[in-house]
Amino acid sequence: MSLPIKATFHHVGITVTNLERSIEWYGKVFGIKPAFSLIVSGSTGEQVLRLPPHVHRAALLPIGPVAIELLEFEPTRHPKGQMRQDDVGYVYICFAVEDLDDVYARLTAEGIDFHTGPMSADEGQIAGSKFCVMRDPDGKTIELVQAGPGMEVPALHQAADAGFDLSNPLIMDG
Repeated sequence: MSLPIKATFHHVGITVTNLERSIEWYGKVFGIKPAFSLIVSGSTGEQVLRLPPHVHRAALLPIGPVAIELLEFEPTRHPKGQMRQDDVGYVYICFAVEDLDDVYARLTAEGIDFHTGPMSADEGQIAGSKFCVMRDPDGKTIELVQAGPGMEVPALHQAADAGFDLSNPLIMDG
């Protein structure tokens, strides 16, 4: 066996309570639209996902070099807002924007729920970056970042190749 395998990022799946509402929201907020949709049911969906009998609908929305797959399951296992980011297995997405202050002002004016305003990073690999976190219609966190030089993906690859020391993290305590 030869490891590691070579891979590139393709898509991330986000389970939603209402597929149409989420497609509309992602289109309104980020200008992305679905490329296609599908319905999966029967033994195929049960085997592929190792779930009990269900039907799920999905839509893939391309954004940049990757895509978001929105998935709606029937029956729904957890109502809106029950999962939190500190739950093991919780996944969130992060969108890079050019001017976070402007994006924050525009989305706040539209009633988008943010945890805080943009926060600046002044040290280490993340210096020059700004971050904030918002919520989608199901209460799922979405991070927005205005990436400083060290947070650009090529710089992250360079830092990863150089190695790092997990016992010497950047401390953000404020």
